[in-house]
Amino acid sequence: MFLMVPFVALYLIVRSLPVEQCDFLHEETYNLEGELDYCGPGDTGFIDLSLRKWPMSLNFRPLDTLEIGKPCRFEMNIKQADGSPLSEDDVALSHSQKIHLLAIDPSLADYQHLHPQADPLFKGIWRFKLTPKKAGNYRVYLDLIPLRSPRRVLLGASFTVPGDVGNLSLSEGGGVYSVNDRTFRIESIGGNGSDSEILLRFTAQDKEGDDLPLRPVMGAFAHLVAFEPNTDGFAHLHPLEYEPPQSAEETRAGPLTFSFKSPANGHYRLWAQIKVAEDEEESFLPFDLKI
Repeated sequence: MFLMVPFVALYLIVRSLPVEQCDFLHEETYNLEGELDYCGPGDTGFIDLSLRKWPMSLNFRPLDTLEIGKPCRFEMNIKQADGSPLSEDDVALSHSQKIHLLAIDPSLADYQHLHPQADPLFKGIWRFKLTPKKAGNYRVYLDLIPLRSPRRVLLGASFTVPGDVGNLSLSEGGGVYSVNDRTFRIESIGGNGSDSEILLRFTAQDKEGDDLPLRPVMGAFAHLVAFEPNTDGFAHLHPLEYEPPQSAEETRAGPLTFSFKSPANGHYRLWAQIKVAEDEEESFLPFDLKI
């Protein structure tokens, strides 16, 4: 019993220290620029921001008139738990970026993944630009890791685009998405449903059925984000076959496996973010999953 005291004390001390560019929950790897980054598979669970809160404040506002198809600038003022501004130097790299911003419209048809940039003069001010494709109340989620803490922080906000809101339509056979003679699939390959981890296999193939080679996107060969109809939260998933890319030109072909722990039975909209090797731009692919 007494032999365990030093180890418990050491654990508590380490837990109280600021994180040194490496989250305790993630594998320590280096990004393409040689900087220490968070690139492990990450969390598998769905995080409901209506139930969980983090001790940071977010003041979020559009700087332009919100219209469908029109770029809009946004400004955010982020403060830490002690009221100090969250500057760029206060945030660790996570998958090659400081802050990941996920935006989704109420019909789950317009998903955008952006990276706000810190103001060079005013600490705590971050800006980004977004062009909404749909009308309605968009939900926005910020995903970041402050250097003072070894844990992710998730913050939520919203904005409303005027117009007729599209209906939410989730298909029970929505595990296949085809475009430009390419077929992408997401299928469940194991798991027991609600409150247990489900294994999902993602495949990308050409018209001959051959696997498409993928290039890295933010330090991984694919990203998968899951939303539920109420847009109360999300799950950001990474392949279990995590292989740190050595360059932006490296490619990987073949199935990728994701682990997802759903909060309840029901329908989920999954968005895959990938880059096919021959493409100049990334692709965002929608899928539907019923659990």
